[in-house]
Amino acid sequence: MNNNRSSRHENKEKKVNRLYNLLIAVVAVLIVFVGGTMILGNKDKSDNQAETTQNNPQTNDQKTDKTAKKDDDSSKDDQATEDQATDDQSFEDDQSSEDDQATDEESNDSDSQAEVEKNPEPGVAERKVDPSWDSVGTSQDAPAATYKKGSTDWNEMLKAVGEGSGISPSNMTVWRLGNNGGVGKAVATVSPKGSSSTKYRVQIEWVDGEGWKPAVVDKLQ
Repeated sequence: MNNNRSSRHENKEKKVNRLYNLLIAVVAVLIVFVGGTMILGNKDKSDNQAETTQNNPQTNDQKTDKTAKKDDDSSKDDQATEDQATDDQSFEDDQSSEDDQATDEESNDSDSQAEVEKNPEPGVAERKVDPSWDSVGTSQDAPAATYKKGSTDWNEMLKAVGEGSGISPSNMTVWRLGNNGGVGKAVATVSPKGSSSTKYRVQIEWVDGEGWKPAVVDKLQ
């Protein structure tokens, strides 16, 4: 009786062990299957990505085209800036040229107003009368008519003589300065220092409140 029970118990234990072993084997197979599936899946995904990149070169070309277009746009902007700077400089040069031309025209107009007569009388090579000559200003109420060298009137007369002859009083040799027929009229004979061969005879007149001004300039022979 006891032997039969012991035999049945052993058989039962063997069956349980076999079941455990079977379950362990099934679990091991599942682990291997799942692991292999994951590895193969990742590899296929990488291969697909590589194939997609290889089979779609247009994507890289589009990126390259966008980069090239951006560089081209930047180059166009730089060129536009350079062209604008060139246009501005050209405008400034043209404006400067126009200003210079206007100045020259004003100078020519001033010269054209002057009346120049060649050999108007013996001993005179050229006589000039210029309406643009202006009074030199004065600190006097009236000309002193003393012709005293170094006086205020003397210095103002020489300033007017220089205005007509083009010789600065500081670079002027005065050969004569005296009355020319009235209190408000004087005449001077002058030349540049160091050049006595070039002489000018300058007639000046007094303008009330404004001072002396050139009237006639003769270049002597």
